[in-house]
Amino acid sequence: MKKKFVSTLGLLGLSTILLAACGGGGTDGSDAGGKTQGDKVVTYALWDKSYAAAIEDVADKFKEETGIEVKLEITPWAQYWTKLETAVTGKNAADVFNVNIPRAIDYIENGVLEPLDGINVELDKIPEQYLQSYTGSDGKLYGIPKDFDTNALFYNKTMFDEAGIAYPDESWTWETWSDVAKQLTNEAEGIYGMAVAPTWQGGYYETIYQNGGSPFIDDGKKSGFDTPEAIEGIEFWHSFVEDGSGTPIELITNTNSNELLLSGKVAMAVDGSYQVPILFEEEFGIQNIDVAPLPKGKERATTSNSLANVVFSGSKNKEAAKQWIEFLSSEESMKTVAEAGGIIPVLEGTQDAWVNAHPDKNIQVFIDAVEYAVPLPGYKNSSAAIAIEQDLINQAWTGELTVEEASKQIAEKANALLAK
Repeated sequence: MKKKFVSTLGLLGLSTILLAACGGGGTDGSDAGGKTQGDKVVTYALWDKSYAAAIEDVADKFKEETGIEVKLEITPWAQYWTKLETAVTGKNAADVFNVNIPRAIDYIENGVLEPLDGINVELDKIPEQYLQSYTGSDGKLYGIPKDFDTNALFYNKTMFDEAGIAYPDESWTWETWSDVAKQLTNEAEGIYGMAVAPTWQGGYYETIYQNGGSPFIDDGKKSGFDTPEAIEGIEFWHSFVEDGSGTPIELITNTNSNELLLSGKVAMAVDGSYQVPILFEEEFGIQNIDVAPLPKGKERATTSNSLANVVFSGSKNKEAAKQWIEFLSSEESMKTVAEAGGIIPVLEGTQDAWVNAHPDKNIQVFIDAVEYAVPLPGYKNSSAAIAIEQDLINQAWTGELTVEEASKQIAEKANALLAK
């Protein structure tokens, strides 16, 4: 995998306000000589059940080699962050837990995470933009990326075949995309060329970046929503709705793009690599759906997220916790995860097993997209700025506001938050 430095990145946290922690979960994992004792337990908090299943054997091997048991604490996504905040505030968080780029800055800047400088991981095999997303303003690394996602264009091959239209490929531009969406729309039968959700990741952020814009500018100190590049990018995403080739808001609000693809109600949808095991486990998806790179605007771009393993700064088990992260970050462990087919491991040279899990599908495009992937924006207070977008974007989709009006209102409200 080629690595690319993608614009200077800040660090983002969503709305969680975290207190610095000085106590800790777990027990002391080191003896006087600094060597891990064999009867210790490392607690590991995560939300992904499929990932947990994939690393059960990894945890067993870790115990065999080190004598350290790993206790998994699995909490569903809907409750994960609330539970974690409570645990951090109570100084009882797991020794190791998962975070994502949008929430990283809250934990880093509030002293919740332990610096991981000197950890024995092949950092040169991890794309630089993901490492940067977990690096604090002090230059220290606070998280080891474990996987990543990118976005691409899922499409219904059967619909393309019946219409005599060539499948999407890397030559597609916005113009091609728009024209084909119109051709594949049959509103009388409730079939639309594009699923067009009024959402940021996998939605209008993709076209903002593709148009050379950014949701945040001036190192995150200002909103970029009132710039021409951002407004035009959102207008293009909304244009599918305006010309009737994109899903109406009432349809996409009540039914997600996966369901629309699997029911044959849309010909195309933008979505993340994490949808691969969902769409290609269904017989309809296996028979009818494939994937292509996102069409190119002024630039080729896609948003991207990367989850990381971090150590709780209040842990009394830090050395054992770091050993567990090192073990998870090894080539052997990441290949084990890849073979499960759920997520793309971040370490260069370990993704082939993920691709091979669906050999008849063009999912290599998700890995190739790292070359032009822009990690989700990460700046102080950008979490709150992102939170205000949805209502105003929805008003643009319902016609209460124009895209330009909504964008300028977003910028005005966001700037008030970013100035704090």
